Amino acid sequence: MHEFSIATQVLDAAREAAADHGADTFEGITVSVGEASHVNPDQLETCLEAAADSTITDGDLTIDIETEPAYAECACGWSGEPGEIDRALAYAPNLTCPECDARLELQAGNECRLMSVTLPETDDGSDPDAAGSPDANTTD
Repeated sequence: MHEFSIATQVLDAAREAAADHGADTFEGITVSVGEASHVNPDQLETCLEAAADSTITDGDLTIDIETEPAYAECACGWSGEPGEIDRALAYAPNLTCPECDARLELQAGNECRLMSVTLPETDDGSDPDAAGSPDANTTD
């Protein structure tokens, strides 16, 4: 199950983002999972919870997982959502253009990204949010 290794990478990136903003811990994360990313959102959430239990000590971690739709383009000029992606074929999706039947090139929806990190309130009562850094992006 590669979701566990992705979960640990996401949590490492969240810890780094929190540290960049002077925080020792974080309270929540938002992760974007692409439709064509080969990542099962339910399994990823379970793995994030398990990995966070062993590493995050400042209360419960709030996990929000968003799904990013797939977006593809064709050499003929067609672009858009390629339609339903068969999970059984997701490791080698054969997405074809609805206009010319040529192979589509995915432009979005094939990544797993840390989108934001929620930090605990600071001593002055503010509630900063740290955005995921570019190196927080993971693809699979």
